[in-house]
Amino acid sequence: MEKIKRALGYISMAVMILVLLYVKYAYERGLELWPVKTKLQHDEVKVERKIKIPEGETMEFIQPAFLVGLSQSSTETPEDVMEELEEGNYGHELYEEAKLNEDGTRSMTVTGKQLENWISTSEDAINMRIEDGWDKGLEIKIEKDYTKVTYIMKEGCELSFMGWGMYAQVIMGCLFEIQSFTGIAPEDCHVREVVKRESDGVVIIDAVSPGAYYEVTDAQWYGEEEIE
Repeated sequence: MEKIKRALGYISMAVMILVLLYVKYAYERGLELWPVKTKLQHDEVKVERKIKIPEGETMEFIQPAFLVGLSQSSTETPEDVMEELEEGNYGHELYEEAKLNEDGTRSMTVTGKQLENWISTSEDAINMRIEDGWDKGLEIKIEKDYTKVTYIMKEGCELSFMGWGMYAQVIMGCLFEIQSFTGIAPEDCHVREVVKRESDGVVIIDAVSPGAYYEVTDAQWYGEEEIE
């Protein structure tokens, strides 16, 4: 009987060790699968990503069709943007290869170094807009998983509705771009966009992008006219 108890004790200890090892493995594996970190403090957003692409190898990511649309003007076609990309890539090697898919998405093949450059560029664009907006009375908060961005208009905000639109386009475009790097399927790339006034807490916009359509006048933006 004593031997059986001792044996069960050893088995329990072995199982516990295996469970701890599995938890450690699962945690480390989770960091590899979702290696994006953010630090949001006042007007500062930092994006860090562990990029593990073996030297000499490349990876392909797909930009959703709506993201392709964001990067072009109303008079440009996707083909025009592809041509501009190729011209801009000449002598800079921002990517290895780019192609326009039949469904309107765009595939790009990059090395680890090139991917780091893309991420860094997006980070700089987001931080510049947040810092500039803070000085003008527009507080911007971004959720750590990039699924929600909130714009809070402080009293005396010097931005018009159209001016905010320029901020939103840059920030949303960068967030969608970062999302696509994480391996999220193009059809699953969504960000909830909320705009509200700090003075009375009124929510001016609450929509999910892309695909959402809304229209706000300057009078509604500044609280001179009620939003239905």
